[in-house]
Amino acid sequence: MNITILLSVILFLLPFAETSQEKLTEMLPENGEVPGWTKHRPLQHFAGEKLYEYIDGGAEIYHEYGFVQVVVQDYISGQKKSVSVEIFEMASPESAYGIYTFKTNAQDKKVQAGNDAQLADYYMNFWKGPYLVTLTGFDETEKTRQGLMEIAAKVSSKMPAGGEKPRIASYLPEEELMAQSLKYFTGYLGLRSSHPFFSLPITGFQHGIKGDYAGGFSLFLFRFKEEQESRQVCRSMEEQKDRRGRRIFADVHGEYLMLVLGEADSARAQTVFDRTKKKIHG
Repeated sequence: MNITILLSVILFLLPFAETSQEKLTEMLPENGEVPGWTKHRPLQHFAGEKLYEYIDGGAEIYHEYGFVQVVVQDYISGQKKSVSVEIFEMASPESAYGIYTFKTNAQDKKVQAGNDAQLADYYMNFWKGPYLVTLTGFDETEKTRQGLMEIAAKVSSKMPAGGEKPRIASYLPEEELMAQSLKYFTGYLGLRSSHPFFSLPITGFQHGIKGDYAGGFSLFLFRFKEEQESRQVCRSMEEQKDRRGRRIFADVHGEYLMLVLGEADSARAQTVFDRTKKKIHG
């Protein structure tokens, strides 16, 4: 490409990049909007492949879910407490929900912010629309946790409403489902991180969801492009076992593949499969 044309393209796109960054920056609290807290250190911004400069060794999972850009701003209080705020823009609300489930645990405390939010000591995540927000305090004092919650509330209030969970999440049977255990994945990195004993080489799915149940088992639901693909993978699951030597049960429903891992026998697994099929039918 001619250098003059290339420079023209860059100059044309630059205002759009600045506007996109500005959109995220406007969601950050200004000095005085959260009493006692002010901005500390310059704002950081990373887009596309630049994320590798910010998250060394951990950027791949964000890109798998559909990373666009992130802004990072530190805050400090009069008591010298610190909180860091990261606002990640993802490709869609489903992408934001997915990376949210990757970064949270069933043991975290459910709190109010965005569409869903969880707090773990001095570390908090919430998602809203196509955005994931991560707030990190730098000690475990009550003052820091309180400031973290107040900053989160202000960020959430500055975000536009909206964003639905992926429809596949509604297909998991609700009986004994541990709601905060859900893990939504769009690729193999997310899948591998969804279960401590998952080692199956399942590929080719479009997306999937995992939920843990009070009975001591997990249900995985994968969607493939065609039924032929789901059936082919199901056949490969025959006689498969997890890392603890427990049998893995598998079934298909159209383009959906269902797996039950953990403390379940064939009768329990079949009940779960039947309930899942009814949910898919609606």
